[in-house]
Amino acid sequence: MGSEYRLDELARQAGVASTTVRLYQTRGLLAPPRLEGRTGWYDDSHLSRLRLIARLQGEGYSLAGIANLLDQWEQGRSLDAVVGVEAQLDALLGGGVHAVVIDADELVARFPAGVMTPEVMQRAASLGLAQPTGTGRIRVADRRFLETGSSLVELGVPVGVILDEWEALVAHTDEIAARFIALFEAHLAPADWQQGLDSEEARELAHSLARLQSTARQVLAAALDASLARLGRERLGRLIEP
Repeated sequence: MGSEYRLDELARQAGVASTTVRLYQTRGLLAPPRLEGRTGWYDDSHLSRLRLIARLQGEGYSLAGIANLLDQWEQGRSLDAVVGVEAQLDALLGGGVHAVVIDADELVARFPAGVMTPEVMQRAASLGLAQPTGTGRIRVADRRFLETGSSLVELGVPVGVILDEWEALVAHTDEIAARFIALFEAHLAPADWQQGLDSEEARELAHSLARLQSTARQVLAAALDASLARLGRERLGRLIEP
């Protein structure tokens, strides 16, 4: 049997307020809990759904749009099939696997004094890097942002420049991702996949996309390493010649 959570624990795990969980239930985005007396118990499928909703909101979907998207996905599928495929999609979309929720004071403490100004925090939120949860805590979309961001600041790169570079980098990675998705649609996905799939076909499609994602990550890392080495030699090699 999987984990079960009370309302407050579920909200904490998902990095949202308890009122947000209730709102999603009211709007039909989240299934009601299992009742045991007066206590509601939520499980991992609820947590997966909350993480998926958060990711879709980060991609710019409204709650109404998310509801419509999930309704289309669930149409004609059993609950078990939906939960299974939804978990896979959640993981593929990022799904909070690397997300972390921390206190605002803890976030500020990771950087030199005076760096994390309100203006910087607001811009980080607009870029989807760090979002207030409404409970006084901050949901960082990927803990690696904390590690790389603080490392760059320690090296002497201004935090404003780091955010500028992140915004520019996302434009490039979106383009690269679009090329891999086009490759997936052209050569790996069934020709009629947009017309609808049964649960087993959807699982296989999600699995293929996950493998492509892993391969794309390795290819991109190798290409970046090669480019950094080549450009480093061209631009800095003369400075370190014996």
